[in-house]
Amino acid sequence: MTHFIVIYSKYFLTLFLFLFLLCGFWGLRYESVSDQKMTAGVQSVFLFLTQFCAYLTIVIRTQRMEYLILYAFLLILTAAVPVFSIMLYPGMNRILLNHVCMMLTAGMIVLTRLDLSRAVRQLVIAAVSFVLALFLPWIMQKWKRMRSLGWVYAVIGILAIAAVLILGQVTHGSKISWTVAGITFQPSEFVKIFYVFFIASLMAQDTGLLQVFLCGIGAAAHVGILVLSRDLGSALIFFVVYVLMITAATHRIWYFFLGTAVGAGASAAAWRLFSHVQVRVQAWRDPWSVIDDQGYQITQSLFAMSRGGMFGLGIGKGTPGDIPYVETDFVFSAVVEELGMLFGIGIVLTGIVIFLLWMRLACGLKDGFYRNLTVGFGMLFLFQIFLTIGGGTKFIPSTGVTLPLVSSGGSSFMTTVLIVFVTEGIYEMRYEEELRLEKQRRRKAARENV
Repeated sequence: MTHFIVIYSKYFLTLFLFLFLLCGFWGLRYESVSDQKMTAGVQSVFLFLTQFCAYLTIVIRTQRMEYLILYAFLLILTAAVPVFSIMLYPGMNRILLNHVCMMLTAGMIVLTRLDLSRAVRQLVIAAVSFVLALFLPWIMQKWKRMRSLGWVYAVIGILAIAAVLILGQVTHGSKISWTVAGITFQPSEFVKIFYVFFIASLMAQDTGLLQVFLCGIGAAAHVGILVLSRDLGSALIFFVVYVLMITAATHRIWYFFLGTAVGAGASAAAWRLFSHVQVRVQAWRDPWSVIDDQGYQITQSLFAMSRGGMFGLGIGKGTPGDIPYVETDFVFSAVVEELGMLFGIGIVLTGIVIFLLWMRLACGLKDGFYRNLTVGFGMLFLFQIFLTIGGGTKFIPSTGVTLPLVSSGGSSFMTTVLIVFVTEGIYEMRYEEELRLEKQRRRKAARENV
């Protein structure tokens, strides 16, 4: 029986994930919270089956009970997050929370396989992140002035990344992190939240050319400091988010084409100015010619994915440790090698469902600030997925960006969870507004009947 589980678990994992996704896409049909309950409940079953199958395989292969304890805490966390969230805020989107938990589960499976201590650390970070994030919807309900603090958000973000430029630690040639009391974090990850708030606030006030220009000055300040810090991956994300947000806010497509042209020129300049960009471009163009040096990481990533095939080698049967920084930049390669290309595609689709939920939410919002906020976070989330998987599959040069909710990394994970709960706060405010309007309709109908 144990041999059967180890051999065939990879097929069951893929099956459970795609049944989970089927429920997710089906759930896109529903607008109201009450209509989602049945679909979200069935989806949770497939989430827990995925966790059970994966960790049962790990425990059987390793014969180590500490993995069982880790599984128990993961199960408790992913069960408690939706339950407590809905208890506190009945208007939250349960299907969105389920997809966040599935991406966390995929990351935990890979990290548990790679390094138990790192997996424990990631689970602790996840628990802390969810606890802190639960306060965000309440803050959004109570603090209505957040829509008018556009330049305050910009100043906070600029000062934070400027401090890193001056005082930060150098990691792989870039100044991107601080260490406080033994805890290392990347301020640029948290600045992303303030940055989107900044653009959303300004573009909600006015969408004219002057406002776009002023917004561009703030965006350029962020991007410029990140370039000086040599954190070009984050600089690219900030620039693209600005272009996409002003395009969506103004409904003028020519901003997108202008931004694409400027971005292409900036990329060419970065290639000439920064040696590490030249190294990454060389590794992208022809990694085989520098396989023993600059191209080693990407070639090992490609080898791993080719070994995995459609259904993977099975948990514990691959060699993901051969890929440098596999737990962060190249976690998708580890997923594909042991769980298969179909499972990897399923994780990408899980992220796409989150994006689609946010875009549908944005389309139904009348308030320009919250609409811009939702669009901005959706674009930020989807573009990070594109950069990470594109770099790992040699579709684009590697940028050193982590895969949201899957890769190891405290700052990145916490930032994404906070973003998710900001959008859940918008769901909750919409729900309360619908309840208020429904009460008004009932009162009006009661008066008319009298």
